[in-house]
Formats: sequence, structure tokens, C-alpha cells
Amino acid sequence: MARLAGVSQSAVSRCFTEGSSVSAEMRARVQEAARRLSYRPNAIARSLTTRRTNLVGVVMGDLDGPFQPYLFETLTRGLAMRGKQPLLVRGDPANALDGTAMAALDYQVDAVMVTAGSVSPRTIRGLMALGAPLLLYGRAVEADRVDSICCDNPLGARLVARALVAAGHRRIAYLGGRPTAFSEQERGTAFRTELADLGMPLVAVGEGDYGYDSGYRESLRLLAGPDRPDALFCGNDAMAFGALDAARTALGLRVPEELSIVGFDDVPMAAWPSFALTTVRNPVDDIVAIFLDMLERRLADPGAPPVLHRPPPVLVRRGSARL
Repeated sequence: MARLAGVSQSAVSRCFTEGSSVSAEMRARVQEAARRLSYRPNAIARSLTTRRTNLVGVVMGDLDGPFQPYLFETLTRGLAMRGKQPLLVRGDPANALDGTAMAALDYQVDAVMVTAGSVSPRTIRGLMALGAPLLLYGRAVEADRVDSICCDNPLGARLVARALVAAGHRRIAYLGGRPTAFSEQERGTAFRTELADLGMPLVAVGEGDYGYDSGYRESLRLLAGPDRPDALFCGNDAMAFGALDAARTALGLRVPEELSIVGFDDVPMAAWPSFALTTVRNPVDDIVAIFLDMLERRLADPGAPPVLHRPPPVLVRRGSARL
């Protein structure tokens, strides 16, 4: 390429190095030569000099429901806007990363971002041992060299409890997700506690897995008895979608006249007219922006003290609940 452009090899290198001082005429000649040769800089080779690959490991668990793909799309779009490329690593929600997944992180990633609510604590401990900057989304952790951000799940659950009781609901049920999930532990505990403080104990409890099918199945069980609940709070939107379909199609219930259903997350599907789901907004856009700022801060100052952010959620009122 240097011969084709009529410049030295060092000049070519400077033209592909951000911030280097080269003339506009030289840069244009090198870029034209690169176009004719279909040349692209080798990021791995360049990292030997810069000590940065601009690769960020993104560890996620389930990608089956609507929330995780929504989060991943928002996060990867934000990384691209900041000149970084994601390296997706799948983690099991119950077990530690296997050898194949851990090997993927050997590609000299600049940092590892984990949707920690969807992977196991064992996975997080293993990632902490890698030495790369570690940032967690979905789990509140206060530890050296680990930055984390997590929606204020307890506040969201309390908002739902207060709204349902204030609207006159007296037979309230709860459908939770995986008991081992951090979000479930926070949401379920806060919802029970707030209802108890309001003098309104739960009349029924179901256990799902954060998926649509478990929401449909468990809702049929919770709503089948003679003393049917008049409100159902689901630990996430996917289960709430299943609950809505079970109530309307299988049981013939009128929502929200006979039954109020509330979810958590506010994924884009929640606003679809067929669902019109009342839910707690987990502010993904705001969280991802803060998450990326945390990444930049950590890369710029590896020795900075760890930070923990808990952005507040809001209750989004639509047509599935009588509030």
C-alpha cells in the first residue's frame, strides 16, 4: 500500500492512527490506496502498540425473552457509537461459564460487561479473577475493581403495591421469576413487605422462570380457584404477557375489569395495543448510557474507586390494570 500511495510505511501507519498529525493530501492518497486494495487495519496488530483492542466482552444469560435482546441491542449500539466492538459470551443463568466461553475472553478484551442478573454468582466470581475491568448490570455489588448498575427493584415493587391497594384491590397475587435471580429476590421481597405494611397480605404466589410459557402456566393455576385474585403482579413483562393471554383466552376474564395485571421492565412490546401492559419501567436507555460512561471512566482510570448506581424506575399506567 505504501508503494501504491507513494509514501513510507510509517506514513501509512500514522494515517490509520487516531490523533496522528498528517496532511490532508497524504491521508487522501493513503485512503484511496486502501480502497483500491480493499485494505482494513488489523485491530489485533494495532493493539500490540496501543494496548487496546476496543473489544468489550459482553456476558449475557438467557436471550429468549424480550428484555435481554432489547438490552443487548441498546448496549451494542451504544458501544459502536463509542468506537468499541462487543464480543458476546453466553452464560448459563444457573452455572458458571464453561471453558469455551471463558476462552472467548482471552481475546484481550479491554473490559467485561456482564448482565449480572442473568448469570450465576459463580460466573461473576470467575470473571473477577480475569483481571480485566469488570462492570455489572442488574446486580448491586460493592467490591474492589467492580462497577455496577442496577434498577432500583425494591422501589419499583413498592410502587406497584401502593398503586394496587390505593385502587381498591384486596386479593393480590404475585408471580415471581427464578428464586436465584437477583432481581427476583429484590422485587419479590419488597412487594411482600410493602403489602404487609399496608395490611394486605398476598393471597397467592406463583414461581415462574421469567419466560412467557411459565407466566401462562402459572397464571392458569393461580386464577383457577373459586377465590380468584383481583390483581396479579408479575416479576417481568414476559410472564405478564403469558398471564394476560391465559386470563383472556383460556379463562375468559375481562382485563382489567375483573383482573388487573402488572409487569416489570417496560419492554417495547408492552406498549403494543394487544397487550397495553401496565408495568414498571426499567430505564434501559438511561442505564446503558450510564453503563458506558462507567466503562470510559474505568478504562481512563483503572485505579478509581468502584461505583454503584441505582436508577429509579417509574410506574407506566396502561390498560391492563385498574388503577
